[in-house]
Amino acid sequence: MMLRRALDLLFTYVVLAIILVVVLAPFAFLVISSFKTNIEILKSPPTLNIFNWGVIQKNYDQVLNQRSFLFYIRNSCVVVLASTLLALVTGTPAAYGFSRWRFRASNDLAYWILSNRFMPVVAIAVPIYLMMLNLRLLDTYQGLILPYVAINIPLVVWVMRGFFDEISHEIDEAALLDGCNRWSALVRVLLPLSGPGLVTTAILCAIFTWNEFLLGLFIVNTKAAQTVPVGASGLLSMERSIEWNVTTTVGVVTVIPVLIFSLLIQRHIVRGLTAGAVK
Repeated sequence: MMLRRALDLLFTYVVLAIILVVVLAPFAFLVISSFKTNIEILKSPPTLNIFNWGVIQKNYDQVLNQRSFLFYIRNSCVVVLASTLLALVTGTPAAYGFSRWRFRASNDLAYWILSNRFMPVVAIAVPIYLMMLNLRLLDTYQGLILPYVAINIPLVVWVMRGFFDEISHEIDEAALLDGCNRWSALVRVLLPLSGPGLVTTAILCAIFTWNEFLLGLFIVNTKAAQTVPVGASGLLSMERSIEWNVTTTVGVVTVIPVLIFSLLIQRHIVRGLTAGAVK
């Protein structure tokens, strides 16, 4: 029995180690490549001299200062925060309504809202571009934020609806008996109880918005409001060879904010994913 448990434990650790290597290997290659010159990256066999601080400083200075990626990161942060907040403010009351009231065709309407989230971005990129053009919102933060809010609302409605369904209706009734109306019951009682759901939903919306490329490419043509994915696309051109050291450095700079964000809120991610699993 002890031998079987030891073998099971060994097998588990081996599988976890393989998964860890598969997940971390691409990122490790990205980081190591950002420490080299373009010639060193293309060498075969690869060079092991990866800690030349002069080269590292040059690569990151070129990306952060000369290529304006600090500016792109700022733009992405503004767009992500604004669109996520607006999507939560707009979609959460709708999710509460779908959870607490059943009306004719309510399920059909809910599924229609969800179907909008499944629509590929490429199918709506041109119409959204024309709308932003007519509203004179091209090359602005607002021109990016409004479409991202519209795309994220279906996700907010469906995820938050599931969390509200896990909260007993008796809590609503108790709040109403204590003098709350429906709005104050939502804000003062239901939202604190569904905190993990709010955080999980915000994370999903933020990750989608941070990584989204196609709409940003259509709507923003100048550096004034370009986000990180759109700015990074400028590194690839048929007119010149690819600078792999700069490209990999951009990859590291792009991933770091998301990595830091995930580490800061990982406790809330676990709470959100396990909420409702045990009653």
